[in-house]
Amino acid sequence: MKLSIINKEYTKLLVATFITRFGDCVDAIAFSWLVYIMTGSRVLMGSIFIVSVLPNLIILPFGGVLADTLNKKKITFIGDILRGFAVATLAILYATGLLEVWQIFVFTIINSLFESFADPARESMLQSLIKPGDYIKGSAYLNSTSQLGALVGLAVAGVLISSIGIWGTILIDAFTFLISSIIIYSMKYKDIREKSLTSNSLKGFFVQISEGFNYLKSKKILLIVVLLAAYMNFSFAPYNILRPIYVVDVLKIGVEGLSYLGLAIFAGMFVGGLIMGKIGKKINPVISISFGFAMMGVMYILLGTVEHIHLAFNTQIIYAIICTFFLGFFVPIMRAPINSIVMKETTPEMIGRLSSIMTACALIALPLGGALVSFLGDSVTVTFLYTVMGISVVFVSLIFYLRHHKRTFN
Repeated sequence: MKLSIINKEYTKLLVATFITRFGDCVDAIAFSWLVYIMTGSRVLMGSIFIVSVLPNLIILPFGGVLADTLNKKKITFIGDILRGFAVATLAILYATGLLEVWQIFVFTIINSLFESFADPARESMLQSLIKPGDYIKGSAYLNSTSQLGALVGLAVAGVLISSIGIWGTILIDAFTFLISSIIIYSMKYKDIREKSLTSNSLKGFFVQISEGFNYLKSKKILLIVVLLAAYMNFSFAPYNILRPIYVVDVLKIGVEGLSYLGLAIFAGMFVGGLIMGKIGKKINPVISISFGFAMMGVMYILLGTVEHIHLAFNTQIIYAIICTFFLGFFVPIMRAPINSIVMKETTPEMIGRLSSIMTACALIALPLGGALVSFLGDSVTVTFLYTVMGISVVFVSLIFYLRHHKRTFN
């Protein structure tokens, strides 16, 4: 079957992704506010962030094997259903006054486990829905749709929390998973799987995981972009973890501030994704990656200097929103070519394993970044961390450019 960049099944994937991301980002603001209200602790915020990714590190490689060997649609469907029920249960506990901090940790782990199986399968669908020549465009449009869902979610999150409360906001997230699962289940497409399996046993899983790591080591450019993606996650962990504190203590605004900055960053991602969909093929991937990453670092630094440029109160908020918009704008400038390189350099029967391994390697950096925040605790300011990490991002992007700017891709 001849595939086009726009087809019915690809559109279903876009819609399901939009709905899921809408709920995710509404929930993200609600959870950030909930943790801050219940604990008031930076250390605990960092600990929750670490707990949220540790299950991914353990399970994601297995999720990639399942994506290569089993039906991707069913894996994603079941994963979304289970995530929906888990989040709904958490919302009910909070509404009835039974929720305790340790329970947040437990449900975070459970939700992360289901995500680890569903996400590699969901991401692997893209390769079966579009032509190889459309990978950059298809990936960019998928990312833009994801960011559009987040954009809408973040735009209304503050209103939802103030009108229906945190529990209602989290419950909305549960329903989005259920709706997404129905759309995914209705999809029809050619499911590309590994043709020969050693067995469905634990030994068989480890054999195929090992094959995935060996394949990664044999492709130097894949290894390089995996490490770069991992460093991006590490360097921006302080931004993600400390954003509620940045809003309250630095910008001196309430819960609506999270919506302002969230709206700005995802609006930037959406615009950047659309632009990459139009011009991505014309730009050398190495130049796009290094320039996008460097500019993300610059925006990070500018966010960290907001306390030192003596702006008026209203101007300070506008300054932060502008910096955050461009921080988001340069994310797809970096990530779209990385995704394209992975798809072009990976055979169809290995894409699930490579996607999960890449995600797992990137996630390894998240608890390290969270550990950095927890270790420093209240000893340094949020803006100091933003500035230092931004400088490191610019430095790493410069090294990447100097070493690989002459590399070309077919």
